[in-house]
Amino acid sequence: MKTSTSNTKWDDYARIQTLPVSSGHQNLFPGIGVEPNERRCPSCDSVVYSRRHRLCGVCGQVLPDDCLFTDSEAQNVEMLLRTERQRHRAWLRKTAMI
Repeated sequence: MKTSTSNTKWDDYARIQTLPVSSGHQNLFPGIGVEPNERRCPSCDSVVYSRRHRLCGVCGQVLPDDCLFTDSEAQNVEMLLRTERQRHRAWLRKTAMI
């Protein structure tokens, strides 16, 4: 069994300052044109975790339109997902060649 030594200097990590994840009501999704806003199912009052699906994930009732993405938001999200899938496939192909 081989042993290896690490060159990690833990003091370096202590000096790194972390940034806050969110400050106030700042939009966390500026690049995709989607505003974060908590929405709740009118039937069961549970949080709507995905605005892409027409049915509530808890009670299965049809969600009203104001709980779903608008047409432009849906297009932005679909474009982002398509781009990320392409990037992921390219990364998989690249790593398979190594």
